[in-house]
Amino acid sequence: MTQVIVVHGYTAGPEENWFPWIQQKAKEEQVSLKVLRLDSSTQPRLETWQQQMREQIDSIDENSIFIAHSLGTIAALHYLSDKLKQQKIKQLVLVAGFNGRLGRLEEVNPFIDAAQIDFDLLKQQIEQRVVIYSEGDDRVAPKFSLEQAASLNAQVLKAEHFGHFIDSQGCTELPEVWEVIRPNLVPVS
Repeated sequence: MTQVIVVHGYTAGPEENWFPWIQQKAKEEQVSLKVLRLDSSTQPRLETWQQQMREQIDSIDENSIFIAHSLGTIAALHYLSDKLKQQKIKQLVLVAGFNGRLGRLEEVNPFIDAAQIDFDLLKQQIEQRVVIYSEGDDRVAPKFSLEQAASLNAQVLKAEHFGHFIDSQGCTELPEVWEVIRPNLVPVS
């Protein structure tokens, strides 16, 4: 059975953006998918998110798939840099991701600066790595997502959606994510 874990971004939650859509897709396909609920404050702390991730993720195995969006990509990479020392996972899909400061939203810089990411370990322990970006992303410029893809030696996909993949910009579905995880999904038996 495949377990899919979704890490949302800054000030978001499971009921926003394309997360309800992907939860519905997983339900229809009888796939185990959980969108984590992380602190949605405007001044998030990495350690708070990490504690919440540890509380909500029961276990991971070689069939696990992680999907992360925006600031959630930093949280996921930090989490996996610790958890994957003795464990491999199937796939990591990063949407509108980045590795370091963006030159905007100063309140998230302490979160970003606190992250410790072991890209070499992640390349070894994650079978498939994919970065999805948008040419029209006004929050995370494409160059940042492409830098992240290079750090992970990841497959790069340019999405049809023209924005930051948030509902306020009209993004309530993200078929590129589903298409890229679909080959790895094993339904709940």
